Amino acid sequence: MNPTNPMNPVDPLNPPAPPPYPVLPEAPLEETLDLRALFEALLRRPRDLVLRLASPGHGATGRFTLLAIISFLLFGVVLGCFAKHEQLWLAPLKITGGLLIAGAICFPSLYIFSTLAGGKFSVHQLGACLAGALALAGLLLLGFAPAIWIFAESTNSYGFMGFLGIGAWLIALLFGLRFLKTACFAAGATQSSPMVIWSFVFVLVTLQMTTSLRPILGRSEHAFTQEKKFFLQHWGDWLGETQGVATTSTPPTDATKVPEAGEPARGDSRKSYDGE
Repeated sequence: MNPTNPMNPVDPLNPPAPPPYPVLPEAPLEETLDLRALFEALLRRPRDLVLRLASPGHGATGRFTLLAIISFLLFGVVLGCFAKHEQLWLAPLKITGGLLIAGAICFPSLYIFSTLAGGKFSVHQLGACLAGALALAGLLLLGFAPAIWIFAESTNSYGFMGFLGIGAWLIALLFGLRFLKTACFAAGATQSSPMVIWSFVFVLVTLQMTTSLRPILGRSEHAFTQEKKFFLQHWGDWLGETQGVATTSTPPTDATKVPEAGEPARGDSRKSYDGE
């Protein structure tokens, strides 16, 4: 009993909890989504964003693509600071072009696998979602960029810089693919395994791009190489290399051996130089 108010049997040692504050519904997304609204919706309200992308006139696809391009270019400049010289502009172009090409290559299979998962996407809506996933990944790469720049200016290890670059991309891509999965379920998907399979294929394509468009970190006499190589083999060849110092040896192949007199030379992806 409450001694001050006998009619109110409340224990003063255990007062009742205050009523919870009412949760106010979030305001709907704007009709025209600017860059700031898109950025906040990507991070905080992905489901609402997907529903908004189903309506015409959102104008998000072009803005997402612009965000992705700017982010990839800036991240490429950071990686280009490792070797400097022509890589300051070659690396950004290769990274941006490679990721956009990877998205275009994998878009038809994304439509098929999202449909198999039960998602009810239009082509336009799915394209906007893929552009949003790449934009989110690019913005996260910009978050890693200052830390990676410190190492680009202070280390000469190809293996360590490659580990940082690939690690940052995989983490950023993980969140981008999570947004794509959220979009798929918001569009009516009932299973996740088709999207998991597609995500695995997309990751492999982007990783192979790091080898198909090499060199990205190092320097070479040629902007591109004609030699075919799997990305794991390429990473293994360069794991112990440092700028200007060859610490490992690779058995010569037809593509890397020194040509005989009068024999035409093929592209040598392992021949690097440091401005000598």
